[in-house]
Amino acid sequence: MRELLWEKGIWAAFFACLAVFVLGLPFQQIEPPLAAGTFLKFYEQALGTQAVLFCIPIVSVLPVGAVFVKESKGGFLKFYISRIDRIEYIRRKTAQVYLGGVLPLLTAGIIFLAGCFLFLYPLELVGEIGAEELVSAALLLLRICLIGGIAAETAGIFAALSGNYYMAYGMPFVCYYLLVIIKERYLPGMYTLYPGEWAAYQEYWGPDGSGIWWMLGMCSAALWGVHGVLLYGKLKNV
Repeated sequence: MRELLWEKGIWAAFFACLAVFVLGLPFQQIEPPLAAGTFLKFYEQALGTQAVLFCIPIVSVLPVGAVFVKESKGGFLKFYISRIDRIEYIRRKTAQVYLGGVLPLLTAGIIFLAGCFLFLYPLELVGEIGAEELVSAALLLLRICLIGGIAAETAGIFAALSGNYYMAYGMPFVCYYLLVIIKERYLPGMYTLYPGEWAAYQEYWGPDGSGIWWMLGMCSAALWGVHGVLLYGKLKNV
């Protein structure tokens, strides 16, 4: 975690996320007095914009998506392997890549929520904030963060496969929008393929709605595992 926080890319990703969240805020609808809980409604609207969906596969790979390329070309791999064994290196790097995709979105989302509360809540009529609305906003942010982790792990996979910065940074975006094109043009009923639906959570995901969490969790675990296997193969000769 400490190593991740020193990465310049994570701060660039954080500020990019925060800027996109703020730009998505519906300023034209802010006409006081606002109904109680409106700040949560506006928060969800801002996080659900196309701009946010567009930036996820970009900002999530910036921090450490290509860390394997950086370390292999910079001669750091032998240094790492001399200090820790291969399995420990794989464990650390796969976790670092996934967290690198989650943390900028999570921290920007939390700070943006605090900002919405500080600036919009005083404009609202006196009333209670529903727990259901608060949970809904938190779960929306969590889904976006998991999508970011999936995109980052995809970057790690292409970094290990190609050893190329452009592939590591570009292919998650390509894969992301390939899913969008397939769903919108060829399989409109397959909403499970659509990253926008993963965040929006508007379709049927089982009687208790847990299907979205199973899918995001299994995708995360599968990509994490594939990334680890590829790294293990690359480290055999180090």
